[in-house]
Amino acid sequence: MKNPTVAVFGANPAWQKIVYFQKFTPGEVNRATQMEAFASGKGVNFCRALRCAQLGETHLFQFADGDNGKKHQIFLEREGFRHTSIATGFETRVCSTCIDLATGNATELIEPSFPANETSCAAMVSAWMTALPDCQGCAVTGSLPDKTDLSLYGKVIREALMRRLPLLIDAVSGIDAALETSDRFVLKINAGELKKLMRQDETFAALKSAAEKWQNAVLAITDGGKNAMLAADGKFYLYRLPEIKVVNPIGSGDTASAVLLGNLLAGIDAPSAFGRALAAASANCLDPTPGHFDPAAAEKLLPETELFTL
Repeated sequence: MKNPTVAVFGANPAWQKIVYFQKFTPGEVNRATQMEAFASGKGVNFCRALRCAQLGETHLFQFADGDNGKKHQIFLEREGFRHTSIATGFETRVCSTCIDLATGNATELIEPSFPANETSCAAMVSAWMTALPDCQGCAVTGSLPDKTDLSLYGKVIREALMRRLPLLIDAVSGIDAALETSDRFVLKINAGELKKLMRQDETFAALKSAAEKWQNAVLAITDGGKNAMLAADGKFYLYRLPEIKVVNPIGSGDTASAVLLGNLLAGIDAPSAFGRALAAASANCLDPTPGHFDPAAAEKLLPETELFTL
């Protein structure tokens, strides 16, 4: 059976640099021993992870412009990722991950991004609408470029829901109004984002409130290396993650999103799909490239990803 195609709305990409230091000390002069540079951003990481899992093809939608945007698009084309990149008239941001080889700690430096104007947003919505009939699933991931009209989220989400396409959302700001139209979606966010969305201080209480509000949704909540939680079909689950030696945690949430949606599209039940997603996210931490993981490592970590019913 042919793999599905997932439309990925990853509006705010980055030209990513990973810089390695024998020891990284804030406030001091730090000389790197090695550097890598490549296309990144939550949407790109999602595409990479879905390909690693061999669960589908992707069509990425993003804003990209300037010298960094050109480098970004060239890199995507070399990797063989289909993309629609809308110009904004501004330079695409750079994100730098500084890795301390002595401790394994990663420090992320994220440049500001520039807003997409009304014309660029309209072009994005038009391209998204044109592509959806050829897709079997959708993902809306990450932030919009700084100061971009948040109603853009609502427009792309509503287009997906109107077509009854399986939809995963990995975003918080600006999604509330769009989610009033339907509760048939997958929401994969972290614990802090869930508490912000539900205006509650405790994660499980926020999850229960979200499950009451969106009764047909799959709610998958990560918390870094701490326990993850899931609400699906009126039941609640907790996942205890394996202990690993982290190389680079960046992109783990995006990996979880991609593998979760890919498994759901393949007909896997939500608790099993999220377990596989979390094992893949742990495997991503063992690889320096965000969104990239060894499927054999994920399979090895799957039995160590313990599932409990709450």
